[in-house]
Amino acid sequence: MEEDIQYSTVQFKSGASAPKNNTEELSVYSSIKIKKSLTSVTQNKDDDIIYSQVESKNPFPSEPQVQGSGSRFHLLLVCLGIICFLLCASIIVILIYFTMETNKQKQNLNELDEKNEQLNLENILLQNKTKDLMMNVTKLEDQTKRLTAEKKFFEIQNKEMTVNMTILQKQIKQLRNNSEAIIKYTNFPGDVFCPEGVCQTCPKDWIQFKESCYFIYNLNSPWKSWNESQQFCQMKKSDLVVINNREEQTFIKSRIEYYHDIHHGYWIGLRRINNNWIWVDESQDTLGYWKNPGSSEKFAIIVHDANLTHSWAKNRNGFENRFICEIKALIF
Repeated sequence: MEEDIQYSTVQFKSGASAPKNNTEELSVYSSIKIKKSLTSVTQNKDDDIIYSQVESKNPFPSEPQVQGSGSRFHLLLVCLGIICFLLCASIIVILIYFTMETNKQKQNLNELDEKNEQLNLENILLQNKTKDLMMNVTKLEDQTKRLTAEKKFFEIQNKEMTVNMTILQKQIKQLRNNSEAIIKYTNFPGDVFCPEGVCQTCPKDWIQFKESCYFIYNLNSPWKSWNESQQFCQMKKSDLVVINNREEQTFIKSRIEYYHDIHHGYWIGLRRINNNWIWVDESQDTLGYWKNPGSSEKFAIIVHDANLTHSWAKNRNGFENRFICEIKALIF
């Protein structure tokens, strides 16, 4: 079924007469297609079309319209020129700004480079100073180690000197004491008391008791007479023993031994002179520890197997016995 077409014309007038030509009016055409359902009868027919035309009358004459369009065009050109000028000015300002900023950045960069160079120089100087300080520290450490070693060495030497000084002081004291002790002797027996340059209280193989030294002759042979025994003791810068008190008697009695028979003993420095018993130091006996007081012999021995206060026996000079020597001790 074909579409139905209808035409309509609409004209807009602004109080003037109808337009005489096409330049003075504006026509608007519009077409409206109305679809209808197709039938078998109208299927091959053309569509019905409704046409409408709207004509608008320009209120201005043709010449003034052309002049208004030119003014707007000139105004547009002026605006475009102003805009271009402003754009150019903006671009120039921006370029100047960026140029100034770039120069500032370059100047700042140059200043930073100069500061960096200065800092590098200062860093190099600081590194050199640090190296010098490290070298000085190393030297100081070496000096400290050397001084420490020298200090230890001097401390050891000081200790050795202190020990040596102590030894010397003892030796000086000993020498003073020796000098005081030597004064006691008319002829000091240095070879007896100081055989190797070092003095001792008693000679070698002698026994000290209080202020005396005693040599007890205990050899099995040869035995000696009283005179021979005294000569032997005198060769040792001593004499036969002199017993002055019970305490010394006890000491000597405890040191002798029994040998051969009851008649043998040890010669002591006691002998009878003009009916008086005199010791070898020329002092008179006051003890009288005799075992055989009625004997007429003139020399005395001390025997082991007898009572403490009855252990002296009178004997002749030619009878051979062991003996005991006595010398003053070198008291320091």
